Amino acid sequence: MVVSILMQKYKIYVIAFLGALALFILFGWFREILSGEEGRVRKFIMKGKTAVESKNLFACANIISMSYSDKYGNDRQALIYGSKEFFNYYSSIFVDIKGINIKLDDSKTHAVVDVTALVIGKNKDNNPEKILEGIESERGRFRIKAVKEDKQWRLLELEFFESLQVMGENIG
Repeated sequence: MVVSILMQKYKIYVIAFLGALALFILFGWFREILSGEEGRVRKFIMKGKTAVESKNLFACANIISMSYSDKYGNDRQALIYGSKEFFNYYSSIFVDIKGINIKLDDSKTHAVVDVTALVIGKNKDNNPEKILEGIESERGRFRIKAVKEDKQWRLLELEFFESLQVMGENIG
């Protein structure tokens, strides 16, 4: 008798939990559909932010296109190697994205994204270094060109609007 009452009590909790889980999944599915391609590009940018902050080289490599090339002469392998050195130099990295401006082409397979961000890295001596300022002028802004490959957005080109002080050296 007591077991039957306990089973009824827990059954209600299990049903409530499963109902909430189903609503959460449905909400995520609707949000994905309604946000469109611009929402997917925004999600791609946030995925990159998370990969950099967690210093996950594999995740970074996964979002870089095989055809990556930039005006600094880097290809995909050079960017991955540079990321590895960047992650080794800084003990922690903080990225605060202040603004994202997305422009999609007509086919919705290429995007140009202007990002304004504050990026701070702590070097091995635990001293913080501002890498990007994150204000609305040229300082703190960079441009990403992205391409949709195999139903995933990938980094095609990265361009900074200013020279940066990274790992104790001027870049750009």
